[in-house]
Amino acid sequence: MVNVRQPISSEDFAALYSKCHLDLLRYVLTLLPDRALAEDVVQETARLLWQKFDEFDSALPFWPWARKFAYLEVLKVRKRAAVHAKYFSDELVEQLAEDRAAQEQELTAQREALAGCLNKLDAPARALLIERYGREVALHELARQQGKSANALYLTMHRIRQKLVECVNRTLRREGWA
Repeated sequence: MVNVRQPISSEDFAALYSKCHLDLLRYVLTLLPDRALAEDVVQETARLLWQKFDEFDSALPFWPWARKFAYLEVLKVRKRAAVHAKYFSDELVEQLAEDRAAQEQELTAQREALAGCLNKLDAPARALLIERYGREVALHELARQQGKSANALYLTMHRIRQKLVECVNRTLRREGWA
């Protein structure tokens, strides 16, 4: 029996890519711990995926196909930029890529648990986390804006993070991950 590749529309392709964009960035950051280079790799990966999207078989999962492009781009960047000595050996990058792929389901479960736990926080706690981590506002700046000492805000952040850790762990245990 001959397997005929199923073509997809550009809209479907864009939807598939947008669903995995953040996962691609996380994956590349695992292999290349320089955020600027990682973002460049993801951008180049997107370009290549778009260029080759007519070769994608929609009967197959998109994420492994996209991840392979990203992996090859990481190798190209490492070779071009001669960062071998600065970061990791090729063997270690290959091992990290394999380990990351093997952990994909667990990492997805952790992200989903965290998202659910974030939604359970009260609005002020969620807003504080968004300012600190989403907008990357320095802790001392947030303390100044709120009229609090940096130590007081640090303790508040610590309590919020502790709540999140406990909630995520409970959720993962309930779902059989821990």
